[in-house]
Amino acid sequence: MSVVALLVLLTAACSGGGGGGAATDDEAIAPVGGVTPAHERPLQFEGAGKAKVFGTLSMPETPAGATVPGVLIIPTAGAGGLLGFAGVADPLGKDLAKTFAASGVASYRYDQRGTGESKLEADTRLSIDDLVADARAALDLLAQRRETAARDLAVVGYDQGGLVALRLAATDPRVKRLVLISTPGRSLVDVRAAQLQARYGPESAAALRSEVANLLATRTVPPLDALRTEVRPLLPAQEAGFLHDLYSFDPAAEAAKVKVPTMIVVPSDPAPYDPQRLAAAIPGSEVVRSVGSGSTLVVSGPTPEDLSDPTSANHEHGAGPPQAVTTRDTAVLERVARFVATPPNR
Repeated sequence: MSVVALLVLLTAACSGGGGGGAATDDEAIAPVGGVTPAHERPLQFEGAGKAKVFGTLSMPETPAGATVPGVLIIPTAGAGGLLGFAGVADPLGKDLAKTFAASGVASYRYDQRGTGESKLEADTRLSIDDLVADARAALDLLAQRRETAARDLAVVGYDQGGLVALRLAATDPRVKRLVLISTPGRSLVDVRAAQLQARYGPESAAALRSEVANLLATRTVPPLDALRTEVRPLLPAQEAGFLHDLYSFDPAAEAAKVKVPTMIVVPSDPAPYDPQRLAAAIPGSEVVRSVGSGSTLVVSGPTPEDLSDPTSANHEHGAGPPQAVTTRDTAVLERVARFVATPPNR
């Protein structure tokens, strides 16, 4: 099966996050009565390897000609089941953009490669370096906007997107604030094994650990039919190189390189994410606990499965997940918005 086919089958529908459509002419929005109204527009940028990546710029209502703080929203990143699953609503990107705009902050969110309008060519292999380069190019777009004037730029990364955000914040001096949402504080294999154990039992977790140990030693993954069913989405063989780098990634070691104010947001059950390990690596960072049960800062109503669980049987065989009533964790979203809107060193 091609990379494209796997990602279509297994990745999140990040149009909720990036919402990138066709590129549009970047015409100025005419102010009314000296005020430029809040608005959104699709904008694309050129990522690593000249890939076209699509996203959405969200602007708050501002006095005509004024500049505002800007924040880059980095979506969850990965291959196969590491991204999530098609058909699962991902409201966080839009929720963040909406909340930021209400707080006077501009934002840019984009569709990760292989999702939404950001296509992944059949012969393209993923890499963490490319994902970081994509994020840097997206930050370039935001910094070059007249409305932000490269001022007070922040980065928000959620789930595996937080790993990309960590590396970007540690290496780009334009980043003045960092928010990590449901970002693993320890090796991704520990997080995924904990999720598998909770759902399928210890044998499932042990199987993943064994396969990842083999991957780290050999940079190879067995054929799908040699893997337990629930482990298969997490180990697409054609992405062995990327998976090797991803499972080798030590978030705390990367976090130790971050020197900007940082907020770490975790779900109601933070144990799988180990936020204290990140907090210990970034002196002065703030840990905020959401009342939401998943990684998207929403509170789900009764449903047979946890839709945020990438190993959920609801997502197997292309079946559509049951729909749950959700509400936004408004308090945490607004707290994040206040954090990114605060000028540096204040």
